[in-house]
Amino acid sequence: MKKRFILATAVLTGISAISYAQEEKPLKLHGELSYVKTSGNSKTETFATKLEVLKVYIKNRLTGKGEFLYGKTNNTENTNKLYLLGRWERLFNEKLFGFLQGDYLKDKFSGYDYRTVWSAGIGYDIIKTEKHYLKGLISIGYTFEDFKTGGSNDYTTGTAELDYTWQILENLKFKEEFRYRTNLEDTNVYFVNSDSSVQVKINAHFSLGVGYKIAYQNRPPSPGIKKTDTTFLTSLIVDF
Repeated sequence: MKKRFILATAVLTGISAISYAQEEKPLKLHGELSYVKTSGNSKTETFATKLEVLKVYIKNRLTGKGEFLYGKTNNTENTNKLYLLGRWERLFNEKLFGFLQGDYLKDKFSGYDYRTVWSAGIGYDIIKTEKHYLKGLISIGYTFEDFKTGGSNDYTTGTAELDYTWQILENLKFKEEFRYRTNLEDTNVYFVNSDSSVQVKINAHFSLGVGYKIAYQNRPPSPGIKKTDTTFLTSLIVDF
């Protein structure tokens, strides 16, 4: 499986895309910031931030993402999560593209010290209109894991993802990112992630957002780890 993955990556890297008319677009930045603090009978503090970068060239799209979530209750830490993603998309025509992707997750309370996945795949812009944008991606890659209890693991991974944006009104937007990832050597090990949000634009650069995230792992790496984590956040959003 390792050899097949390396071969697929090399083939994808060397593919020459079909040329078609598309303009290079300026760099886009998207940032979100959320902070909640309560005191009294119960003291809680939650901080979350997200930064996304998108650059579109004539036949390439580059995407970077970073997310950080931290929380504590009564001065005891209960959330500490960092997620990083980088993806290069090579356009074959107006809708079809190949891509290489790497992502990294460090989650102190999930049972993993870290988990990183390197993958190559094919994507398609299924719907692309002024109001609706739906993109699908399928990839094969390799996962490396380190456990909080000690030890590590690595295996071949298959991933399917859908990214959807609905411009409901001129100042109102709905977004959904859904991902299913499984261990191809043991399909009882799989992960499901959903990130839903509604954004209300205040002016050209600022918006208010409400988001709900679900992170599910079918087989946690150690006893006492819950299968499902959920996060609800309200955020200030900045777009440039």
